[in-house]
Amino acid sequence: MCKKLYLKIFCLILTAATVLCLYDGGMKGTVEAASSEEAEVTEEEEIDEKYYQFVGRLYAIVTRQMHADAEEKTELARSLDGGISAAYDVMYHFYFSKEYKDLKQSDEEFVEDLYRGCYGRESDESGKAYYVSKLESGYSRYLVFREFLSSNEFVQLCRSYNIWIKKILLKNYVGHLNGMTCICDDYYDLDEDGNLGWCYKNAAKHVRCINEQLFMSPTDYYIIADIDNCYIEIFKGSVGNWSLYKIYPMSCGKSGHETPRGNYRVTGHKSYFYSHGSLCYYATQWNGPYYLHSVTYNYNGTLQNGTLGKHISAGCIRLEYSVSKWVYENIPVSTPVKTV
Repeated sequence: MCKKLYLKIFCLILTAATVLCLYDGGMKGTVEAASSEEAEVTEEEEIDEKYYQFVGRLYAIVTRQMHADAEEKTELARSLDGGISAAYDVMYHFYFSKEYKDLKQSDEEFVEDLYRGCYGRESDESGKAYYVSKLESGYSRYLVFREFLSSNEFVQLCRSYNIWIKKILLKNYVGHLNGMTCICDDYYDLDEDGNLGWCYKNAAKHVRCINEQLFMSPTDYYIIADIDNCYIEIFKGSVGNWSLYKIYPMSCGKSGHETPRGNYRVTGHKSYFYSHGSLCYYATQWNGPYYLHSVTYNYNGTLQNGTLGKHISAGCIRLEYSVSKWVYENIPVSTPVKTV
């Protein structure tokens, strides 16, 4: 009798367990399916409708396609969450596509298409003449394209489609209080309204190059000075692992007194020196008579010439006072200085 009772109880427990497993598995499958469907819906909802509008207008304006490939359009729209840099890539995708090249647009038509696509308006007479003349003189279409996308008018257009500037955060914010951004290979200071300010042309190329080419330093720092574009980059780290630490405008040698280009090293420091009727503070020597130092002051300590971003010196590299002071106090002897 007991055996039959035990057997009956065991069967009941086994049946209940089976039902419970089936129920749990079924529910789990249902939940997973629902979660998967919800994820797909969420993924679609993450794309701002204005991103689709931004891409859609480019099909019509640039490549003259009235019916866009749905998958491509979605992919391009989704990428715009990356901000201005992503918008640059999307614009490049259209203006240098096979479809656009097949249209065989003249230089005038190309410039007009840039105005409509990048600024959302027709060209003005003087502006169009300026860009057409650059193209006729041998300036490439790509460089003209870059000029259009490196303007605050393009930034304003992007904002109207909820495409925002993504800031670059540097460890030192002196001179970059509102952050920075990158468009193509150019870095920009931002002003308090989020507009593009000072341009450090091709700065991103130097950032890539220093690690790709395994630049070495016996110290924790490496300096690259871009003579053509008048700015200095200070990297911190080690070979293959350099990070951009500081970047600032500079002035350098004028015609006939060009700043020498090549590979040098810091050899010493002076708290100040006098030269050609000027007082220069916080001088870091990197090549014989050539220094990184402050902008020039009169002998009585008043500012003489605070201009940056120009070729105006006798060959030395001039920096803002606080920047030259930081270099003087922090960059050790033997740190490489590469002038390009």
